[in-house]
Amino acid sequence: MCGWKFRSLRRISRLLFLASLLLFLLACKQVPPPAAAPHPLDRMDSKRLKPVNFLHKTFVIKKSVQFKFEVPPHSVLPRLQGTFQSFVTRPGADNLSDEIADVELLLMNADQFADFSHGRGDGTALYNVDPTHNHEVEFLLPPRQDHPAHYYVIFRNAPGGAPVKSVQADFSLNFGYQ
Repeated sequence: MCGWKFRSLRRISRLLFLASLLLFLLACKQVPPPAAAPHPLDRMDSKRLKPVNFLHKTFVIKKSVQFKFEVPPHSVLPRLQGTFQSFVTRPGADNLSDEIADVELLLMNADQFADFSHGRGDGTALYNVDPTHNHEVEFLLPPRQDHPAHYYVIFRNAPGGAPVKSVQADFSLNFGYQ
């Protein structure tokens, strides 16, 4: 009779061992932690964006003229580049491009432009060009992460010259190193 009890205990101990091993294996099945959201700077778009030529024309200035452009989200090293030349048209003669045709150029972000257009603030700008009739611009804008940013190029008639001036401008938004 002792042998029967011994075999039963042995069987029970084996079953308990297998059951505990099975429970251990099932409990140790680990689910990988959810992937962490990437840092916004890691999501910058590394593909090469094509330049955006947002201003390529000749226009007339009496007081001021503004042009809006957008820097897209995830853009790397956005850069405003361009040239302008101002002149006064004279019927029957060549255009006059000297101090009488001087204009100012301002580059503003959306908040600065809102203050400027409502007469608030002192007209602060990211970049400004003192009165001139010929200028080349290259300005590096801050990179964008999740949202686009709006900027404004503003041409303003400089005091002391002709009341009406024409400006020939060519401006682009470029991205990356060039």
